[in-house]
Amino acid sequence: MHNIGACGLNCGNCAAYKATLVNDLKKLKELAIKWGGEGSKWTAENMRCEGCTSNRTSIGCLSCPVRVCAQAKSAEICSRCGDYPCVKLETRWSSLNGDVESWRANLEKAK
Repeated sequence: MHNIGACGLNCGNCAAYKATLVNDLKKLKELAIKWGGEGSKWTAENMRCEGCTSNRTSIGCLSCPVRVCAQAKSAEICSRCGDYPCVKLETRWSSLNGDVESWRANLEKAK
């Protein structure tokens, strides 16, 4: 399942996205505890997410600087922005310690 986020990550692989699709409140609650940290007030409802380019994102993705920037520039995904690639995107990728080449390829395909 593909649902490419602003930064190129495949939201379709995200546990919160998958749990939202099937309305798995137990899994969303587990994720709220796991991702929110000790003492967090995150709830299952806060974790509901339909992908970063939607109006319904998990609380953790709500303020993602890449997502916020893409929205401010009316670019659903970064590769459709005139500033692509940029430092903000590269910084985000490096903080995630993942498959940057895959994320870059996702953005190139979606131009």
